[in-house]
Amino acid sequence: MGSNGKKVFLAVPAVIFCVDGALKRRIDKRMESDERRELCGGRIVLRKRYNEGAAFGMFKSRPEAVTAVQGVLLAAAAAGFSVLLKKKGRTGLKLSLGMLVGGGLSNFCDRIRTGHVIDYISIPSRCGCLSKLVFNLSDLFIFAGAGIGMLFGNRKKKG
Repeated sequence: MGSNGKKVFLAVPAVIFCVDGALKRRIDKRMESDERRELCGGRIVLRKRYNEGAAFGMFKSRPEAVTAVQGVLLAAAAAGFSVLLKKKGRTGLKLSLGMLVGGGLSNFCDRIRTGHVIDYISIPSRCGCLSKLVFNLSDLFIFAGAGIGMLFGNRKKKG
């Protein structure tokens, strides 16, 4: 892959990291904890929440363990991403790992700096359990990257 192709894939985690970091700082400075602000006619709700645990607040009583496990998973994803960038093809998997690295790095840096991650997006739903979920842009890209990885991870190179 030429250097321009690599730059495109390297931009994915960089953009995710920078945009989510800027949003987290803005939300943290301008909103009170659990304050609600509706966007898009109420289809999206901004709500600041500190998450010391993993996804859905799991293991919040063990934040050091969450940080350690996240660090190991992030290192594995970054290593795979750097190896894959040197190879031709595998576009879906490169995109997937770029999304995982960008989102994972943003959340990991939050945990190292502050001991928690700032979640701020909520989607109202008729299902009460879904309305209680609060996540951030990095979480969204981690989830999407994992999904893309499942779709493209086992595909063989043509030829």
